[in-house]
Amino acid sequence: MGEKTIIQRLNIIKGQITGLTNLIEKKENCRKVTGQLYAVNVAIKKVIELYLQENLTSCLKTIDFKEKEAINFILKEIIKNE
Repeated sequence: MGEKTIIQRLNIIKGQITGLTNLIEKKENCRKVTGQLYAVNVAIKKVIELYLQENLTSCLKTIDFKEKEAINFILKEIIKNE
């Protein structure tokens, strides 16, 4: 897995978001909307996981204390929402 895979997944998510926007604009069934929200959420979490697997070590080597605090906060939020 690499950058190409992450970009491909993000492009799929763009399509999902567009579809989700259309569902909401058309006032579609709540079950359809929540199903798509769930799918987008899972897809985003997978992209985060892939990105961190590929880049976390290099990211942490180059950040200052404030950036590290921000990253720690984001990681805690991601873990909390699983």
